[in-house]
Amino acid sequence: MVAGTAGDERSIFARTLPLLAVVFIMVGSVSTLWPVLTPYARDLGANGFEIGLVVGAIYGTRLILQPVIGGFADRHGYRALLLFGTLLYIPIGLVYAAAGSVAVLVAARLLHGVGSAIVLPMVMAVLGSHAGTKGGAAMARFNVAQWLGYAVGPVLGGLIIEFFGSETVFMLLGPAGVLSAVAVGLTDRELMAAESNATTADARSARPANDRIRSDRLAVALLAFNFLAAPASLIILSFFPLLGDDRGYSPILIGVLLAIASFVTAAVQPFWGNVADERGLKPLLLTGGLGSLVALALLGLIDSLPVAVVATLLAGGTLAALVAGTATAAVEAGQRRGMGAFMGWFASAGSTGQAIMPLIYGLLLGVLGVDGLLAAVGVLIAIGSLAYLFAREAALE
Repeated sequence: MVAGTAGDERSIFARTLPLLAVVFIMVGSVSTLWPVLTPYARDLGANGFEIGLVVGAIYGTRLILQPVIGGFADRHGYRALLLFGTLLYIPIGLVYAAAGSVAVLVAARLLHGVGSAIVLPMVMAVLGSHAGTKGGAAMARFNVAQWLGYAVGPVLGGLIIEFFGSETVFMLLGPAGVLSAVAVGLTDRELMAAESNATTADARSARPANDRIRSDRLAVALLAFNFLAAPASLIILSFFPLLGDDRGYSPILIGVLLAIASFVTAAVQPFWGNVADERGLKPLLLTGGLGSLVALALLGLIDSLPVAVVATLLAGGTLAALVAGTATAAVEAGQRRGMGAFMGWFASAGSTGQAIMPLIYGLLLGVLGVDGLLAAVGVLIAIGSLAYLFAREAALE
């Protein structure tokens, strides 16, 4: 059954509510780690490069596993995978809490990448496969659940760390996994059945689409830009806690500032979407690139709590412009070169950037310090945005 009429859409919404609860629970519990992850790594003796390795390890696992997992789900269904992925968070939390060295913490992140590669992508696949003509509404519901989790998690994490210690945050992942597994079990099995139209012919048709993507300069430029843009939020979520720790901010305050960025990013997405539809991508790329430069420079170079609040608000809004701009450009490229094929390339480029860029950030951290790193990443995002904008306009002429 797919969503076609208003009644069908309401029915699908009701039947997928448990999966939306999974998104909120898993994202909320995982984002409780943000205020503590990089300080935890530093306390274990990690240098700048190793901190970057800790941050990026999860994305390396995702990059390798996501295509394999997606193909398996098409053939065998989503339910077993989702149950496995959610329950995997029990050992993930235990390994995090027991980490006595940087190597074990990296291992926890790699294992975390397995669960991360399964849960959210498979929920998106279930929602998308039953969206019919209401794909935008289905993804909007997914994004609401996701960004609410992003916003609530850091505040909850800061409170838990303040009153119970950092190890308690890691142990929260296990119960969150169990609750999510229960929600998966409550979801209609029919929604999570194998795709009936996944055929060998479909798989063979991807090769010429991939060839067309490689020959499309505009599409290749977007992939290169997404490699840079996708990990941009990591500089706020993963490295800002180091700055806050150096400035004496409490875990609660760090969590609140991270939550501000997430709330703003979620709140302004409809606005940026309307701008993209009505005025094109140029305003989004200019605002996202130059605004991120200003926000990250303010955040890193001015040691003032009021400035940090303003800069966090600005960072959330301008990074949201980049998210909306790259997503809209990806839809355009998909319409030209094949939606499924291009979205696979687009996600892979982002995951590659999320795996590699934190390592580069970590190396820069050792040279520039965390305040200089924030400013340097702002410069990098601004240059990348302008370069992609110029490449896009030249290709469209």
